[in-house]
Amino acid sequence: MKSDEEKRAALIIKYRNLKITSKEAEDQQIIYHLSRGDETYIMQILIDQKTIGIAFVRELRDLVEEAEATKGILVGGGKYTYSAKANAPKLKVELIPPSLPTFDLFEHEYVSPAELVSEDGKQALLEKYHCELYQFPWIKVSDPVAIILGAGPGEVIKINLESRTAGLSVSYRYVV
Repeated sequence: MKSDEEKRAALIIKYRNLKITSKEAEDQQIIYHLSRGDETYIMQILIDQKTIGIAFVRELRDLVEEAEATKGILVGGGKYTYSAKANAPKLKVELIPPSLPTFDLFEHEYVSPAELVSEDGKQALLEKYHCELYQFPWIKVSDPVAIILGAGPGEVIKINLESRTAGLSVSYRYVV
């Protein structure tokens, strides 16, 4: 039976289109080596860890540097300390919050399929709608959809809304 942390990790791997190149499991820790195109990532899953401090973040940073990966992803079920939250972005580590649902959001009937818009797609949107990206409706970077897709500030999420009466409707959200 999978832990909640493993379920969260599986969602991130699935929706960010990451390929698992290797998996190392120890007592209460699992380390995935992931890839997507030319980029590589290291995901560390901490199972049943109540408090996650800067030591775990530094350990993952060291693994990222050793493997020459793009960044690290830390999935834990406990609370992150202030120091861990403050230093993670500088150390190229993404912290996945324990509040992220363990079920697949996109399988719920009221949650529409979503995807990140590429850089070329953003330029096409600017030309099509004659606007700036920040003028689109906003979505917080802490929203579960943004976390699962790996959206950062300044990125755009495309949402495909399906309706029995209106058919397919496309909307965009600017990540803040």
